[in-house]
Amino acid sequence: MYELGWSRLGEAFESEFAKPKGLSIKACHIGADAHEELAVFARRACGKNCLVISDTNTRRAGGDEVVQALSSAGKNVRESVFQSENLDATVELADEVKGLASSSDFLVAVGSGTLSDLAKYAGDALNRPVLLYATAASMNGYTSGVVALEVRGLKRTIPCAPATGVFANPEHAATAPQPMVAAGVGDFLSKCSSTTDWRASNILLDEPFEPKAREFTEGIQEQVIERASAIGRSEPEAVALVLEALLLSGFSMVIAGSSAPASGGEHLISHYIDMKSALYDLPHDLHGAQVGVATVYCLGLWESILALEPAEIDIDALVAQRPSEVQVKEWIDEDWGPVAAEVQAQWDKKKMDPKGLQAHLETFVSSLPRMRDELPEDLLPAPVVKKALQASGGPVTPEELNAPIAEYRNGQRRGRYIRSRFTVLDLAQDLGIS
Repeated sequence: MYELGWSRLGEAFESEFAKPKGLSIKACHIGADAHEELAVFARRACGKNCLVISDTNTRRAGGDEVVQALSSAGKNVRESVFQSENLDATVELADEVKGLASSSDFLVAVGSGTLSDLAKYAGDALNRPVLLYATAASMNGYTSGVVALEVRGLKRTIPCAPATGVFANPEHAATAPQPMVAAGVGDFLSKCSSTTDWRASNILLDEPFEPKAREFTEGIQEQVIERASAIGRSEPEAVALVLEALLLSGFSMVIAGSSAPASGGEHLISHYIDMKSALYDLPHDLHGAQVGVATVYCLGLWESILALEPAEIDIDALVAQRPSEVQVKEWIDEDWGPVAAEVQAQWDKKKMDPKGLQAHLETFVSSLPRMRDELPEDLLPAPVVKKALQASGGPVTPEELNAPIAEYRNGQRRGRYIRSRFTVLDLAQDLGIS
């Protein structure tokens, strides 16, 4: 029987669509007793020897309770506590965690994005159960079937087995730095942009689209927006709502079989900044903070696209003004230097020759009425999202980010080249919209 702290999570786990997936997620609990529930689950479903990873901050935030609960449950606990400063989810560090966990029966990560991804990667590689104790409502990867790792300086989304169990104490999460909670709001509300990209790719490119994957978050999006001010004050009940929303968002990716429901053009801009930071030692901000700002931008792009009049679209002129492949290669080489070939390979999977672009734009023109009818099911007005982000304490303009403004602007223009997935960044630039 699944252990579920919240009704919507229960509905997601028990849905007729989810059951045939054979999901590896077996427990999900949000509550003040999360550490106890984690230990109860581990006693019943995991082996004897456990590796617990945390950093110096998350160890203080919840690690002590988790370790004590596991020890009381009869587990042999071994810990690895990383320094909090400059802890990045690189494939090298993930391999280090894999080595540390090689003699353990299961892994527990006490933390948020980076630590969760390190544990999930190691657990997947070793075929070991992974339990996550979320210390911040900052991102949606806890329940997802992917990890975001830096591979040779490039941000890559790598498929992996989801965690076996996810546990969160909202009182602990509410003590995380307030920008982390606001980042969680940015990461969650980005679904209105990313799911629109996903649905549009189905209409324009016949890419797979699974409506059920987006239905799990219906209703909670409105609640997050309504309670944005309480979230900005880090009230535990409001933070619990953000945690629930993020867990459901990650779950939607498992159902979809990809990160498409929660990662579109807004994430490419954030990934662009993160990749530049890793490659050239530049500052960056929290993932969700960058995503939130980029979501406002991408929603504006969608508003401009859907406002176009088919008769006013000059396809021949748009095809003629497309950047040449020589120009694109120069941009990629300029941006990515030693890893430019890997970025070029991503773009090569997606790029269109002039005939292909012409056909694509003709499909867009003929599909515009359908897009106007269907896309608003997911879209939110940019001002609504901007207001919610502000109320939750998050940035809404690139000038507010702890990242070079020039790199954010470059991400708007060149983020489309770093990944083969279609997003609004592709469509907008093909239509001459910025």
